[in-house]
Amino acid sequence: MRKHKPVPRSRWHASQKHLLNRWKRKGLKLERAKIELTLLPLLLQQSKKYPENAAILEIGCGPVCVSQFLPHKHKTFLDPMIDDFRRMFPGELPEEGEYIASTAERIHKESNSYDLVICLNTLSFSLNPELVVNEIERLLTSDGTFILEIRTHSQTEARLHYWAMRLLPQLSKGMAPYCYSLRGIRRTLERHFTVEKEQLLGKKFSWLPFIKRDKRLFICRALHKRTNQVIS
Repeated sequence: MRKHKPVPRSRWHASQKHLLNRWKRKGLKLERAKIELTLLPLLLQQSKKYPENAAILEIGCGPVCVSQFLPHKHKTFLDPMIDDFRRMFPGELPEEGEYIASTAERIHKESNSYDLVICLNTLSFSLNPELVVNEIERLLTSDGTFILEIRTHSQTEARLHYWAMRLLPQLSKGMAPYCYSLRGIRRTLERHFTVEKEQLLGKKFSWLPFIKRDKRLFICRALHKRTNQVIS
């Protein structure tokens, strides 16, 4: 499947409500500690090449807002449920930084506004991933970096998910609106960026042979820069 067709907005709203309910059962400090341990060192490694006054955009920041721990002055935290998270975790979100309570398909910022764009476990939960990637490409500076974390699935599972979303929407309320295979996300990114690094973060095994779920990190740059280093 070359491009995902956007899901109905009602289906996306159901997914967002499900995510919000999941956060009600989670411990923010524990989730934040997990990300600080696993992903923050990778983010710090990529961000250190930019000066202190660099601009960072975190898409789908949730209540964790991991980019708050990067040593840069200008942070923008974007999440459609950011006001819900403020009420759910009073006083826990960063005091400094700009907050945007909207989806990422259309961000009201000038082109070339950000040196670093971070999107962790968010693209599959967006309203229209293709438009989100277009917007990230527009907002990124010519020497900027886009960091994507995403869970990939086998092609069979991705196809089954696609048809379940359209034929059995009532049975798929707890599922992410989109399900990418590894080949699918590579194709999506390569239409907009050069994938400089691809890193396997973890695997989830299942007794079903057609289910294969990997958590991956992609380091992307503008198309004119090409190094093609892949870490497995």
